[in-house]
Amino acid sequence: MSKRLPPEKWPILVIAVVIVLLLAVALLPVTAPPARAQNVREFSLVAKSARIEVAPGVVWDAWTYNGTVPGPTLRVRVGDLVKIHFTNNLDRTHSVHVHGLRYTIESDGSQAYPASMPGPGQSYTYTYEATRPGLFYYHCHSADGASISTHIRKGLYGAIVVYPADQWPPETDHEFVQFFSEAPTATGSIAYVINDKQAFEHDLLDLVNSQGYAGAVETLKGLGVPVVPVGADLTFYLVGIGNEYHSWHMHGGSPVFVNGEPVEGDVVPLGPGTAATAKLRPTNPGIWLIHCHLVLHADAGMVTLVIAE
Repeated sequence: MSKRLPPEKWPILVIAVVIVLLLAVALLPVTAPPARAQNVREFSLVAKSARIEVAPGVVWDAWTYNGTVPGPTLRVRVGDLVKIHFTNNLDRTHSVHVHGLRYTIESDGSQAYPASMPGPGQSYTYTYEATRPGLFYYHCHSADGASISTHIRKGLYGAIVVYPADQWPPETDHEFVQFFSEAPTATGSIAYVINDKQAFEHDLLDLVNSQGYAGAVETLKGLGVPVVPVGADLTFYLVGIGNEYHSWHMHGGSPVFVNGEPVEGDVVPLGPGTAATAKLRPTNPGIWLIHCHLVLHADAGMVTLVIAE
């Protein structure tokens, strides 16, 4: 008849069994998870001049990325390695400085690393990591021949949208990028612009009065005013890129949300250098005004439109 282990010896037995199991696990072959290649997303930006008519008779001698203001919207996803190949075709030093992407000092595009600000005719490649989703932007950080503020307000800026890794490819049909700024015009005055245009509410009034509401809708469509379906989910990527405070307001009374929270008063504030992602769903058809609600700026042309139908 076998002897049972006395109860006072049980802890010793348990410890011995645990040690044997740990040794067995340690001796198992280690299989590393398969390596996942980091996706590389590359963009080319060229600094060049452009003569932009922001309103009839109002000319902006702009400095641009790729000939437009704002420059191209760079769309990437979390986890991407991002490369920007920049060529400076203007007559003074310029750069690309980004907000929101992670990078080493060599890609700062600022006075802290002068080699990252190429001179006329030179090129440079910046490398970044997209580590978090959100709305960010890029701009020139040079002060060659003028202040950094002047380099920016002359038109050297653009948006960066980083999507969550599981939201790729993005659906962009109902996404709108809107920069609010003060453009220096050829006459030395300041034009309050959304992207590269001005519009005036009295002109809209004259259009509706002269053509009727239905006729005005068709005319505006022909002029390229965006048309969206009633009930569609709209996303507005908003950036205050100038030196003054602005705001964003869309008519129609549809609830506006920023970061999932409703916006009181349906007005999104935009201080200098700030960004916000506004979402809404238009509930009624119409010619809907969008404007800065610092109303003096709207009176001066900081107005645009969306048609919902």
